Amino acid sequence: METTVDKLEAMFLKSEAELEYIEKRLRLEFINSTAESGWPAEANPPFLLENLRAIKAKHTALCSQVKEIAASQKESMESIRNSLSSVMELINHLQQATDVEVQPLTESEQQSVELLASQTTREVSLDGVDNSH
Repeated sequence: METTVDKLEAMFLKSEAELEYIEKRLRLEFINSTAESGWPAEANPPFLLENLRAIKAKHTALCSQVKEIAASQKESMESIRNSLSSVMELINHLQQATDVEVQPLTESEQQSVELLASQTTREVSLDGVDNSH
């Protein structure tokens, strides 16, 4: 039994060595054929595959960062909206308590309020899309 296991192990090691040899030969053949055809070294398939792997890794990292940034932005906007809402309620309460009227919002202030409201609506609809995944 032990000899059979040793033989199997030797066969696997030999197969692994042969695969490594084939890989090295293919790489050398690709490099030579690329050089003979006048193509730049970057056109070498193994080089392209290595670059593709690096690009995929960077893409994955960027996607992760974008998700984190989006979550932080959403959290920040929610905090800003809550603070603004609290301030507006406080102003309304003070107006009622003191019988003082505050000047109406300027055009730019009104645009800001509308922008915040539309952003809230947009995020709510996006949340519906994101949650459906």
